Amino acid sequence: MNNTTNTIPVTLESIARQKAELQQKIRLQKEIMTGLTHEIFAPLRPATNKGNAMMRTFNTGMAIFDGIVLGVKMMKKFKRFFGRKK
Repeated sequence: MNNTTNTIPVTLESIARQKAELQQKIRLQKEIMTGLTHEIFAPLRPATNKGNAMMRTFNTGMAIFDGIVLGVKMMKKFKRFFGRKK
């Protein structure tokens, strides 16, 4: 087996340089993630016209209704699963 490989010697300076580069990459990723989080959880912009406002209201209402229906269905399944066995 030939163990002669061309490796760069590891020094404290190279470790410090790599650490600084990685910290910079981490800071950049943190800024990107913060920006995306602010975009996702930002309040909705006001509707520009009456049609958009009505569609937004309708979509919100349907989402609430869908959540309630899903909750009721889950409660029934849990009652059946954990209910009395006859």
